[in-house]
Amino acid sequence: MIKILMLLIIAALPACGSAPAPRIPQALEQAQTADKNARLAMRNGDLLRAQQAFAKTLLLQRSLDDVAGAATTIINLATVTHQLHDDEGALDWLDKILLEQPGIYPQGSYLDASFRKAVILANLGRIPEAEVSLEEAGKLCEKKCSLRFGVDGLSARLLLLKGDATGAFALARVVSKDADAEKEEQANALRVMAEAEEKLARYADALQHYQAALDVDRVLSLSSRIGEDLSGLARVAKQLGREQDANYYLHRADWVNDSIQQNKILSTPIIH
Repeated sequence: MIKILMLLIIAALPACGSAPAPRIPQALEQAQTADKNARLAMRNGDLLRAQQAFAKTLLLQRSLDDVAGAATTIINLATVTHQLHDDEGALDWLDKILLEQPGIYPQGSYLDASFRKAVILANLGRIPEAEVSLEEAGKLCEKKCSLRFGVDGLSARLLLLKGDATGAFALARVVSKDADAEKEEQANALRVMAEAEEKLARYADALQHYQAALDVDRVLSLSSRIGEDLSGLARVAKQLGREQDANYYLHRADWVNDSIQQNKILSTPIIH
């Protein structure tokens, strides 16, 4: 009986040399939880909650001197702020990386921030500033960098905005046909091609490319791009004398764009 009791006691003792699993420091655990909550809110479309959670994540990462993590979170904050239709706020977030001295953040963060800034500036019609920011992104983007198609696509768009429809079409066409480009990059290139063809009065080709862009944008659920595609289809259909089709596309474009405007009213950004 004594032997049995001794065996039970020995079995209950922890194995020699074993140690409990290391506990994650509280601040790190809080940062990971906040980041997880922010990403979940973003996926669910709750942008205000995502913005708040990313802001909390950033404070915790900075307290831990997690520079790489902080850079990623700043980019996420810029993205969410832009989605909340606060472009100036998004630019301010990106400048927190771009105006920092070189070497503080990973090089990829400067590339990402430069490119995103160029996109926002182009959307705002601030073409010279967009070109400067895109040039910086281009310098940081090597031949195989993940943003190379985005850089080329935006370069084509800036050419179009400056009135070079032929040059814009040629550059966008290359991006649209590259199998390595992401679907969104291909759709953006198709839209630039369509806009260029519209300016060149090649309306039948423009109609085809606006439709191709719309097909991709609907799969990706990109509301603002869907509105642009439908508006483009309405314009070129009218130029082709297809009034009924033009009214149909215009009605759908108004429906999408009105819904986007209503969403802007419902989404009020917080002060950051």
